[in-house]
Amino acid sequence: MFRLRIRTLLVLFLILQVSVVLGLAGFYLQWQMRRQLEAELAQRLLGSAQTAAHLVDAAVGAAAVISLLPGDEEARAVKSLQRWLTPMAENSGLARVLICNREHRIFFDSKNELPIGSEYIRLRFDENEINSAWQGEAAAAKLFLAADGQPFKAAYAPLYENGRIAALVAVEGSASALNAVEETRGVLWSLALASLIVATISGVIFARRITEPLEQLRRAAIAIGSGSSAVDLKLKGTEEITFLARTMEHMREAVTQREQSLRLMLAGVAHEIRNPLGGIELHAGLLEKDAPAELKPRVQTIRAEVRRLENLVRDFLDYARPRASQAQNVSVRTLIDELHELLQPQFPRIVWRIQSPEHIAVHADAEQLRRMLLNLMRNAIEAMNETGALQIALSTRAHEVEIEVIDNGPGVPAELREKIFDPFFTTRAQGSGLGLALVRQWAEQNRGTIRLLSAQAGAHFQLALPKA
Repeated sequence: MFRLRIRTLLVLFLILQVSVVLGLAGFYLQWQMRRQLEAELAQRLLGSAQTAAHLVDAAVGAAAVISLLPGDEEARAVKSLQRWLTPMAENSGLARVLICNREHRIFFDSKNELPIGSEYIRLRFDENEINSAWQGEAAAAKLFLAADGQPFKAAYAPLYENGRIAALVAVEGSASALNAVEETRGVLWSLALASLIVATISGVIFARRITEPLEQLRRAAIAIGSGSSAVDLKLKGTEEITFLARTMEHMREAVTQREQSLRLMLAGVAHEIRNPLGGIELHAGLLEKDAPAELKPRVQTIRAEVRRLENLVRDFLDYARPRASQAQNVSVRTLIDELHELLQPQFPRIVWRIQSPEHIAVHADAEQLRRMLLNLMRNAIEAMNETGALQIALSTRAHEVEIEVIDNGPGVPAELREKIFDPFFTTRAQGSGLGLALVRQWAEQNRGTIRLLSAQAGAHFQLALPKA
């Protein structure tokens, strides 16, 4: 199945490439041909329309034309127009020559099909071009299809009387030359079919040559992923295959070494941090028993923060092995008030501005949400050197809640905006570089996002999470 799947993908890839190239080339060729033919036809029709206008002026004059009334088909002016315009239309390959007024009423029809005074409905479709002609600029309309399905094109030229436009001369010409485009399309389809057959055969041959080495690489990748160190990556094949095999061997060695180093580092961190935290927790528990009643809340706060630090160590370890989020409905305002009560005594010079409705809840892991908000708030406070205004605003959209944390500190330099969410990246000497990285990881685990928005001053973070 694997060999068949790779072979199929390669063949489809080659067919897709050939199809795209041929399709774009054929489309461009047809477009160019059609554009040039239409342009040539438009120029020819414009010249014919202007010539017809001069012939009308020379034959009877505009005043005689606009004086024609319904039933004047046998008038001398109409006969003169027939003698002058009918031969001109036949010699120029025109289908029809018309003279009309602003209301699309006919004064003259070279085909004698439209009575004088009747409305030619088709002129409504060329309103823009007709308006241009009434302003003194001859214009060619877009293609249209006649009743027999043949493409036609029209052009319009003004007919003047005493310096003003009295009527319009319209000419219609067949665009049968565009049939060459359809013939070219048939040739291109034949070439495309032959090219696809050749691409399919060559793709099958090409895929067959590289399938077996790729199958061996697949088995080796599965073995490396399962932690096996006994993997044979001495493969024969093309230069690319052998290079990939050597790269996988280097990767296997690096993964093994990195895993060992990571385990040692995490074990050392856990040992060095958890032991003193355990001692602090123990002595704080003993102190709570003997402390006066007015000090017991503070001792309880110490114990609570020690537990928070233990959770921080746990989350540091979970960064390499993220635990599954346990989503539930969480009141955001309750968490914000809790964190406000926790942080305000520690940072008395911070002015808090909380803009939040009381009943807004998200569907997320409660502890992870608390840590996300705490990290964002602490980052903002540290950016302001513990002095400034911290604004927290909540808003709701159709399916999510947006939590905005805004400070008036120095902001984030433009060159660092793309790096601040990277793990272990920090600009502070004592920072771990995991605060915002963990926020992004937890946000993604809870089907949310974290963004740094543009701000004129300070930093503006927006955390979006699913609405409860």
